[in-house]
Amino acid sequence: MPYADVTGGRLFYQENGEGEPLVLIPGLGLDHSYYDLGVPKLSAALRTISVDLRGVGKSTKRDDADYSVQAWADDIADLIAALGLDDAHVLGTSLGGSIALALAVRHPARVRSLTAVGAFSELNQSVELNYALRKRLIAKIGMGEEMADFIALWIMTPQFLESEQGGAVAANIRAGVRTNSPVVYTAFLDAILRLGRRTPGAAAPALTESLSAITAPTLVACADNDHFIPAELSRIIHKGIPQSRYTEIPGGGHIPFIEAPDLITDAVIDFIRSLDPDRAR
Repeated sequence: MPYADVTGGRLFYQENGEGEPLVLIPGLGLDHSYYDLGVPKLSAALRTISVDLRGVGKSTKRDDADYSVQAWADDIADLIAALGLDDAHVLGTSLGGSIALALAVRHPARVRSLTAVGAFSELNQSVELNYALRKRLIAKIGMGEEMADFIALWIMTPQFLESEQGGAVAANIRAGVRTNSPVVYTAFLDAILRLGRRTPGAAAPALTESLSAITAPTLVACADNDHFIPAELSRIIHKGIPQSRYTEIPGGGHIPFIEAPDLITDAVIDFIRSLDPDRAR
């Protein structure tokens, strides 16, 4: 199995395809399979590197590890170096998008381009309440079936859940959620809650404030019907990163790579090809 030694331990990763390297960072508590529906098309044009974050899947898991957006970003920088690469295209969704943003701030030389899908550099009240409620629920019921169902309901649209494909995907997501340690998943939630939300009269949260330092070509994408992480949080990112591009995926839910994989993969490939058409075929 392919592993890379990084500051935070060992990261499991899976490679597919050839060409320009694209690192895929998954969302909260889910492993590299998060991108399975998008990898076939992406890897026909690019070398995809799907990763399990510290604390998830086959990567190092310790209750006492540093679980923070910054630490995960440092791990991804180490992974890129361990693969013998100077830099890579980086794509993150949801929490993975926040990590990708932090990576571009902390390790700009490692990021050839940045794509943030359904990401957030800060929280609004609804998102903060959702994650805080998860903490309270885990303390009472753990990471069992009820918690898995709660999460699935938030990250997929009702329309998708009604479909045959949606039912199968939901079952896989629920199974993945249940593999998380309650202690580690709670630490993940704390990492997200530390991002903070904007309050009247106060400075913007730190990650939002740092967006202007990002120099990598950036695509900010979200779904037009994401009822969990609203488009307004993606628009904050787009506004904060000079000359970034912005697109909304129709009907993609919180995870377009699950609900609209063709649309989001086409957008990503077109973006990367536009940077240097001769290098991404």
